Amino acid sequence: MSKKLEDIYKRHSVIKSIISSQDICNQTQLVKVLKQNGIKVTQATLSRDLTELGVGRVPTAKGATYKINASGNEPALKLHIAEEIVSINSNENLVVVKTFPGRAQGVALFLDKSAISESIGTLAGDDTIIVIPRSVKSIEKTINQLKNSLGIK
Repeated sequence: MSKKLEDIYKRHSVIKSIISSQDICNQTQLVKVLKQNGIKVTQATLSRDLTELGVGRVPTAKGATYKINASGNEPALKLHIAEEIVSINSNENLVVVKTFPGRAQGVALFLDKSAISESIGTLAGDDTIIVIPRSVKSIEKTINQLKNSLGIK
């Protein structure tokens, strides 16, 4: 696993832990708490992380606070991820998913968590994801599972 992906998983884990154990009201507060835990993050990255984790603000007695969606696979998250995709193409061996610049890592993480049975894994760059199918015979099935996972017709 790449260092960058390890950092994302670690950051996501810490964010989930913080949101589960504290009342966090806004991103500025969350950035400060993350910094106290040794994680420096920009607001843009944090915003993307919250979307990927299915975190939303919910009203409480103390005001609106961040909570993790219990289902973890909210339709709004699927829609957001699907909007990042430019195209899905394939050849006889691989499926290539093109995203908007800087979005491939987040989309690949979502796909990896979706546990697409016809895929053995993904490899993401800045705007391109290579999806490796279990078999060259299952390219079409892999594409259909990808689209289904993302809510794309």
